[in-house]
Amino acid sequence: MNKLHSLIISTIQNPSSHPWFPELTEELVSYGWQQLYEKHGLSSKNYSTDALLNKGLTPHPVEPIVSVNPLVKVLPLINIYPTPDKIASMYSDSGAKPFTAEELKNSTILPCLQKALDILAEIPTVYETVSYLTASLHLIKPEDDVFDISFSLPDIPFSIFVSVPSKRMDNDALRVAEAILHEAMHLQLTLIEQCVPLVIETDEKYFSPWKNEYRHPRGVLHAIYVFCVIKQFYELLLKKDTSDESDLFLNKRLDEASSQLAVVSGFMNHPYLTESGQALIKALF
Repeated sequence: MNKLHSLIISTIQNPSSHPWFPELTEELVSYGWQQLYEKHGLSSKNYSTDALLNKGLTPHPVEPIVSVNPLVKVLPLINIYPTPDKIASMYSDSGAKPFTAEELKNSTILPCLQKALDILAEIPTVYETVSYLTASLHLIKPEDDVFDISFSLPDIPFSIFVSVPSKRMDNDALRVAEAILHEAMHLQLTLIEQCVPLVIETDEKYFSPWKNEYRHPRGVLHAIYVFCVIKQFYELLLKKDTSDESDLFLNKRLDEASSQLAVVSGFMNHPYLTESGQALIKALF
């Protein structure tokens, strides 16, 4: 058992650890960069989603549109890149479109994002964990500002795609903060799975209240992990001095997450979880 494997196991089994595993992320990300460099020659210095999609071959390096970090304290920057055409076309059916550089720089998009990062930074170690995992943030324009769209892809380890309303709305920054945290945690759990298997391969499926359909156990495990993180993050935010409007939003999202997690509370006994997978679920619940 190597050092990282041992660290993952001890972190998963530590009842006092926050579920976003701040003591684990830096080592985990270093491992991810090592794997990416060996496979595609990409490092944190030359990484972009475009470069990875082209297997490390980029005739013209992609430059970030802008780099942002929280205003409330000095913390690492997160780079915002244009959304690659290949990714935009994959998700065009959802009505989402990439923002242009001009739209980002001459609208309310960046102020909303800035506020979202400030919210993440309110809880110690949350923003730092997210920034380790997010080398490339792509902002997308939803078809309807009321509905949020976010996604990440397991074979693109350090990129997340998040929608931002095209105009300021009630609780828009909280929605964006949740989406960023949500996708970063998917990336983190994918990295963990590369080191420590959590699910035994199977054709069996398990009901997911988030998708309202039966899914592979891995998808359910990811959802449980992500929403346990969001739930604790929101519980800690509620202890801060937030507005009545924010409190209503946070309590509504907490009720939703608690109800969904209650539906899958028996998942810890699923036969297709490895011993480590069962330990993770037990700790999360």
